[in-house]
Amino acid sequence: MKQKILKCAIVSLCLLVSGVLFAQKTITGTITDEAGVPLPGATIIVVETNEGTTTDFDGNYSILASDGNTIDISYIGYTKQSISVADGAEFSVSLQPDSLDEVVVTALGIKRNTKALGYSVTQVGGESVSQVKSTSALQALQGKIAGVQVTGNATGAKGSTRVIIRGNSSLTGNNMPLYIVDGIPIDNTNLGSAGVWGGADGGDGISAINPDEVESISVLKGGAAAALYGSRASNGAILITTKTGAGVEGIQVEISSSIQFDDIKNDPFDPQTIYGQGRDYSTTSDTADTMAAWGPRMDGSSVEQWDGVSRPYSYTGNNMEKFYRTGQTLINTLAVTSASENQTLRFSFSNLQNEDIMPQSDLARNTLGLNATQKFGKFTLTSNVKYIYDDMTGSPRLSDAPGNANFHVRMLAPSLDIMDMQGPGGYGTNLDGTEFPASDSVFFNNAWFSAYQYVDNSVRERFIGSVNLRYDITDWLYTAVKYGTDRFDRDRTFSEPFGTGYKPLGGINESKQTREQRDLDLFIGTDNLEIIEDFSLTAFVGMNENYTKFEQTSGNGNDFIIPGLSDIKNTVGQSVGYNFSEREISSVFGSAEFGYKDAAYLTITARNDWFSTLSLPGKTTPNDDLYTSASLSLVLSDLLSLPEAISFAKIRAGYSQVAGGADNPYTLSLAYGIYGQGHEGASLGRVNNGSIPNANITPFEKDETEFGFDLRLLDNKYSIDFTYYDNQTDGDIVGVSASNTSGYGSALANLGQISNKGVEILLNASVIDKEDFGVDLFFNYANNESEIVSTNDAGTNISMDEPRPRNLRVTHIVGEQYGALFGTSYNRDDQGRIIHNIEADGTPIAQVGPRKILGFGVAPTSLGIGSTIRYKDFNFNFLIEGKSGGQIYSGTDQRMKYHGLHKDTIDADGRENGFTVSGVDAAGAAFTTTITPDRIEDYWRNTYNIAEEAIQDVDYLRLRQLSLGYNFPSETLEGTFIKAAQIALIGRNLFFLKNAADNIDPESGYNTNNSQGLEYLGMPIPRSIGFNVNLKF
Repeated sequence: MKQKILKCAIVSLCLLVSGVLFAQKTITGTITDEAGVPLPGATIIVVETNEGTTTDFDGNYSILASDGNTIDISYIGYTKQSISVADGAEFSVSLQPDSLDEVVVTALGIKRNTKALGYSVTQVGGESVSQVKSTSALQALQGKIAGVQVTGNATGAKGSTRVIIRGNSSLTGNNMPLYIVDGIPIDNTNLGSAGVWGGADGGDGISAINPDEVESISVLKGGAAAALYGSRASNGAILITTKTGAGVEGIQVEISSSIQFDDIKNDPFDPQTIYGQGRDYSTTSDTADTMAAWGPRMDGSSVEQWDGVSRPYSYTGNNMEKFYRTGQTLINTLAVTSASENQTLRFSFSNLQNEDIMPQSDLARNTLGLNATQKFGKFTLTSNVKYIYDDMTGSPRLSDAPGNANFHVRMLAPSLDIMDMQGPGGYGTNLDGTEFPASDSVFFNNAWFSAYQYVDNSVRERFIGSVNLRYDITDWLYTAVKYGTDRFDRDRTFSEPFGTGYKPLGGINESKQTREQRDLDLFIGTDNLEIIEDFSLTAFVGMNENYTKFEQTSGNGNDFIIPGLSDIKNTVGQSVGYNFSEREISSVFGSAEFGYKDAAYLTITARNDWFSTLSLPGKTTPNDDLYTSASLSLVLSDLLSLPEAISFAKIRAGYSQVAGGADNPYTLSLAYGIYGQGHEGASLGRVNNGSIPNANITPFEKDETEFGFDLRLLDNKYSIDFTYYDNQTDGDIVGVSASNTSGYGSALANLGQISNKGVEILLNASVIDKEDFGVDLFFNYANNESEIVSTNDAGTNISMDEPRPRNLRVTHIVGEQYGALFGTSYNRDDQGRIIHNIEADGTPIAQVGPRKILGFGVAPTSLGIGSTIRYKDFNFNFLIEGKSGGQIYSGTDQRMKYHGLHKDTIDADGRENGFTVSGVDAAGAAFTTTITPDRIEDYWRNTYNIAEEAIQDVDYLRLRQLSLGYNFPSETLEGTFIKAAQIALIGRNLFFLKNAADNIDPESGYNTNNSQGLEYLGMPIPRSIGFNVNLKF
């Protein structure tokens, strides 16, 4: 009986199972995005059976299901959709973007859902970059990303940009982030900058990227975000993704044109215009000193001037407006894109023509770009090619006076006219082509001569290319190989012309520089693999080989033989130079992201780098370093039942350890080279090392912890993103004291320590969101508190650069913020009163006091406030940006006081009645006295040696950019060949809302290295106003 019952049960079960199986059918379809582009890796799950699959690279899927079953379809960054199986077997779905599931580009170019990230990443869209164009795409990031300080300089349109993420990591090494373009690291070397003796900014690598080509810029701020890039990203990473043909139907042609005009209307330079040229309150004591404004009040009388010609003793007008021209930047871009089921293509050509405000300073840039993707079954081939040709002429000299036209035009006495100084030969020359002198010192060059006769020209050709081949082994497993290269060749000619005042026979230098970088990556990984129910894994492992090479040849010639022929072969003394270096880093890396119910994510990464720069036979310390990171993201709004007002809530935390600083080759042992031009037919050799080699050097370690949350309210209309971070650099490579008998000034050691702690806040609000009217606001704030924990074995100061008066140095001091301005002060008594020496006639002269901390050159606080307003087809955008808490040494301000141009050198009742000074004498007795008019000059000229007199706060708030645009309605364009058209009025650096600095723009530094807070008679930072036009066909 039991056997009969068992047989019946088995038969019934078989019938039931076979019935179910016969009821199932194969369901197929294609999953695409809102633009119809296939979505590979989308998850397909039958709810009733929990069977699942993923789409292939073409977005296709196939799965068994029965009528009445529900199929859930999901993809990162898109709203999940459900379909009910009914009649038919083909179900294709177009997913829509989910505002709560935003996708950003992260390390190694991998796109990830923001809710899965346990660290802070900020992504800026390409439209924000190209909205108000400039000669450098990075300048568009100013004020838009909390924790990222983007600083321009007073170096002109061709100048470099300094970008610092979450503070400085190294005392003397590189603090700039790693730049990645379409997955390939690129070179961002600064090609020269001004120093204590002057110089010019030759630009950097990233400035060559065309703003019109940018699809998005992702900033990986913390170590957990950038750890996969290893030591090269110890300062963070900036990922630039350029546009492709994705999302385009058929063939599309796009033309973008922008023209902007630059002027100096907003330059804060504001000298006194009451007292004219002269010395000792006289117009006759020294007429040759054209930069001395210590004469009497201008009265219109006829006086003999510097060139022996009598002219009215009157204010001649704004010499800066006469000398600087209206700058112009024209950017035209043509792009052709096409897309089909298995192919995307985008080709672009861009031409940039810039005429800087400095006469004879121009930039011409041509850029070719090609992005292509081709699918071959399970293979996908992606290639990116960029060719950039830069032609730069007349790079302006800065800082010290020789060759610096800004120096002469700014410091000219107000009764003198810069137009009178063009000379009989024109453009600052005599009839024989030599310099037409316009001051009493040969080192104070005529501004016209500096601008028109000096030669500083360069041509740079650059090729950036990459190819990426991916093979989808299964619907959940892939492998890929990627190769990329970045190479540029730069030819530069610099010449001090024949007839230069301080160098009468002139000289010339020509150089050719080549930099090359190659990267090879191999990957194998899985995307969103469901391990068990509710648990997913996204992981990959890989290896990287990085090689960089630098090579330079140069020729130098002094004393031209034939005037006017600028050729090295036309010089009396000639010499040549050669420089070469190379470096290699080999790496293995891996990442694993564990997900739970799409609401909790744990990500772990590891990378090990092996350095050629740390490899030496017999070396006892390792030549490699392992760094790891771990980050956690918990989406509370998916895990818990929260109030209805909370649309999304996430908390995150991350820890990372990265390394860096092992950039320089040939520091482990003595390196030798050929020196000079030889002696009596024999070559001369020398040791090239500047410090004692240390074979046991290791990379510095940088540990970082960060916590944060992302909260969005009222259907995502309001949001706040908050981050706190704490990072510390240990073992920074610094110089330590060495015995004088060694012949070296220092030795290298891993002794530096720096701490950075800070907060980052980003607020967004959609205040109004109607069909024809909308107002969006954003606010970001960041504050970074830095501290120098250790400098070297003795804890002594590390001195960096100094300005031309040599009364101050940027200095790293234990226990203080990064980059102290350490200089001479006023000598004061215990009550803070200035001590003076009293001269025989009773004139007080302030005593020069000891060097001390006068300020800090890096502003700790930055903020940005912006809004987008739309009304029907109009749109209006603005950005207010500012910094606070920093100081600057202003050489312009100190020079103005030295030359009598500063308004502080004039009492309220004028110089006629003298100048009142209070303080104490050398014996400590208090006094108040009035200096006679002819001695006011002596009082102020003696303050030139006191750096404290030139320190200024650089708190500012300015209208950084503005755009007013109009999108032509589609019905207006109907019947034409134009698909879309937009026109916009644009502006940049329009005006200050606040500027604590006197007579200078707060961003008037002359270099982008670690010596921030130094200003010395640089270029005016112009206001730009222009138009954008964009057409699509």
